[in-house]
Amino acid sequence: MEVVVDLSAGGVSLRHRDDVMRFAVRAIPQHAGEGEDEGALGPLAAALSLHDAGRVDSTGTVFVPPIAVRQLATEAAAGEGRALDPGWEAGFAGMLEYATGQGWVTDDGSIRAHIEWGE
Repeated sequence: MEVVVDLSAGGVSLRHRDDVMRFAVRAIPQHAGEGEDEGALGPLAAALSLHDAGRVDSTGTVFVPPIAVRQLATEAAAGEGRALDPGWEAGFAGMLEYATGQGWVTDDGSIRAHIEWGE
């Protein structure tokens, strides 16, 4: 699953919510070819903060609270005119358990995610 941050619009959404085998933040830059080197971490951090969807540390790693992922998943399902699949939570809980075992969950419960730049 990907937390998608559209830096042009400042929106945050969830893509591939049923794919609990991977987790990343997808940053869609304002301009083609833009990425971390062009100072896009500031706008990324601002968009995540505005939507209570996470924070960016000084190394460019994103930390996403599970409650934000749940909210984004619910919103994505609602956008499709349906409720979130009842099995989604079990899959997400399994993902969190695995991530915790790998050291990818912080003391406050946030999930460590890498940033993938582009559409």
